[in-house]
Amino acid sequence: MYKTRPFLASKRNPDADADPDPDPDPDPDPVPDPEPLQPKLCYLEQTFLNFANSIRTLKEDPTESEIVEIDHEVPPEEYLVPYIQNYECADIIVTVHDRVFLCHNIILSIYSRRMLKILQEDVDHIVFKSNDLSPKGFSDAYLWMISSDGEVNPCDMGEILRAAYFLDIPELLEACWANLDRITFFEISAFRLLFELRGATNLWDVFDKLTGRISISILPVASTREFLCLSETQICYILKSNFLAINSEMEASSISIRRSSTYRVLSQIRFSFLPPLMLKKFRSEELHKMPEFSDILKEFSKSPDVITLLRDSVFNSSLLLTVRNNPSVLDTHVEFTEVELMEPRHWVQDHTCDYHRKVTQLCPNMRFITLNEYQEYLKRLSIGPEFNTCFKHTRDRESEGQEDMWKHM
Repeated sequence: MYKTRPFLASKRNPDADADPDPDPDPDPDPVPDPEPLQPKLCYLEQTFLNFANSIRTLKEDPTESEIVEIDHEVPPEEYLVPYIQNYECADIIVTVHDRVFLCHNIILSIYSRRMLKILQEDVDHIVFKSNDLSPKGFSDAYLWMISSDGEVNPCDMGEILRAAYFLDIPELLEACWANLDRITFFEISAFRLLFELRGATNLWDVFDKLTGRISISILPVASTREFLCLSETQICYILKSNFLAINSEMEASSISIRRSSTYRVLSQIRFSFLPPLMLKKFRSEELHKMPEFSDILKEFSKSPDVITLLRDSVFNSSLLLTVRNNPSVLDTHVEFTEVELMEPRHWVQDHTCDYHRKVTQLCPNMRFITLNEYQEYLKRLSIGPEFNTCFKHTRDRESEGQEDMWKHM
């Protein structure tokens, strides 16, 4: 039976309600008015306050409190990590070039920005077939995510770098760059890593960093078969470097030409440091005088920018030879103030080189070099701890006050 009144009726006097002359068919009793609302609210409020004050507060010492705190016997992270590291309860499948990996959605979402976007679509199977991600690279990257130490093995740097860039893992990229800054990745070791990354299409900043680390080893590594396998983009980055330790710009042109290169690569040559006579032979009517390079140079000459490039280079090359005894004229004569010469390379002198000539930082050896001379010189170079013992940097020579070498060009 439900209550139909918000409050109980007030207590009545039974004597006052007695009727001395009762009606045989009396009317029902009228419903009495409820008591005023305000006193009832005050009564409830006071009752609640009395109850609240009766609750015992938590004492400063938890051991003396009557409130019992319940805690885990094993912290959740210590309980979950073994499951993750043992690949138990995996909830996502990742396939990389037909190799299947069982992974945890939460781990991939935390570390990889690319995976986070994909997993927002509520998928349970992801397939990657890009050449920028290999099964080993994904495996190494995921092992790094679930490992306790988070270390990167320098021996696997190539694969894990490609995976870190492809999956967009900021923390892993930071760890990789910290390894790249070590002295381990200089000269020949930098070239080795560059060779491992030859198939990558999205590592431009890595290419730039590694090619800047290749200096005195450029000629020895250029004589290897691995050098021929470098991508066109990597060769462009190498030729852009100011730190190539070469005897002559002719060596740089031979590095590119012997690869059946296109305009994109050949345009990185610093033609202003090539002999004017050679530059004139680049014209189509004289290409037959360089039979080794005629097919490649014909392809190179098809570009509309070649004519302007060669014209300016002939002028600059002739100017360098003209002022070789007094480079200061480039700064003092008004007609030369607007001439913009390309920055010199890391010119060196190797007295074991048959076409060796004394050079300075500004003006290199500009003698014409045949392809056979260059190839014979490369054969005598060997990759080892003493491959650069005969190299002398031009800046070292200039610091010794030997600028008279200009006179022996």
